[in-house]
Amino acid sequence: MPVTAPNVVSGADSPMAALRRDPSLLDDVVERLRERVSSGALPAAAFAIGDAEGGIRSETIAADARGLSPDSLFFLASVTKPIFATAFMQLVDDGLLSLDDPLVRFIPGFANAPGKADVTCRHLLTHTSGVPDITPDMIRKLRPGAARMTQMAIDAPLRFKPGTRYEYCTATFYLLARVIERLTNDRYTDFLRTRLLEPLGMESTFDPRTSRRPAVAVQGVGVDSRLTRFLVVRYLAAAALPGGGLFGTLEDLLRFGAATLRPRREGDRYVPLSPSSIELMATDQLRGLPGVFDGQERPVHFGLGWGKPTLMRELAGSGSVVSHGGATGTRLWIDSEAGLVIVFFTNQWSADRGPEADAIRGTYEALGLT
Repeated sequence: MPVTAPNVVSGADSPMAALRRDPSLLDDVVERLRERVSSGALPAAAFAIGDAEGGIRSETIAADARGLSPDSLFFLASVTKPIFATAFMQLVDDGLLSLDDPLVRFIPGFANAPGKADVTCRHLLTHTSGVPDITPDMIRKLRPGAARMTQMAIDAPLRFKPGTRYEYCTATFYLLARVIERLTNDRYTDFLRTRLLEPLGMESTFDPRTSRRPAVAVQGVGVDSRLTRFLVVRYLAAAALPGGGLFGTLEDLLRFGAATLRPRREGDRYVPLSPSSIELMATDQLRGLPGVFDGQERPVHFGLGWGKPTLMRELAGSGSVVSHGGATGTRLWIDSEAGLVIVFFTNQWSADRGPEADAIRGTYEALGLT
């Protein structure tokens, strides 16, 4: 069972208000991260805390701090997914589609194999469509661009009947991108930028070469030379992976998290979705549907574009938590009951998640929420 946060007092007596008055409450959490980096357990760590009003504290730690700051761009990898899913849900708010519309309504050519006419947008957002993923080996070998990867996802036969199991898939986000383009006549990259990133003041980008921010190199992927890193970034920029291609800063994710926590009010700052859509994205859609999660066959709990980790493990946090991680050691964690946003970055491929989990747990302990 998850460790559930108690009912949180709002206003001046809330834990988040106390943290705003005294950010040093997190000193122990930051010091433990500093020790992890100095010991060589992590090449770097970036850690930020915020609430519905925005950021409260941000820290970056590296053995070699040159080029690393709270403004640095980290490769977000799959933390891109809930950001892109939020932009997609704007189409639902706009009344342009229903989550249970069949995908073939927007991509007629998708109905090219048994069962594919039954795949819905909800299936794509919950990893229950049966569409097979494009493996990293295939990407390394073929270096497919965005159009090729979209067509590969369209052409592939299903692995299982839609809605019967969970199987994580990044390729399906290209299908969501195609739906956006069919309904808006905009490139999905432009739609994401103009409807979500720019209104929130986020500098996240698919192409860090156009940014004034330094991009932090990812360790452990065999990309050691400056030329090789440039070529890889150029490929990623061209592929514009809607399920895993954004680069972003700590502040970007704090802004996104704040908007996710904040219900829309007349005259309020920009909030990308209606309260009902924000709640729907955070609601467990699968309720224990079988699937492979963290390499194990188990019942899975998942929202729309968001994981529901506290429903699946013994973790700090309320049952309202939504979260997503990335293969480069990134994590965005939002607990609406606690009014808390946690951002954790490192720059290690397939990084040990222990330091991340320790930082999240330590934050709840420092706030008295365990």
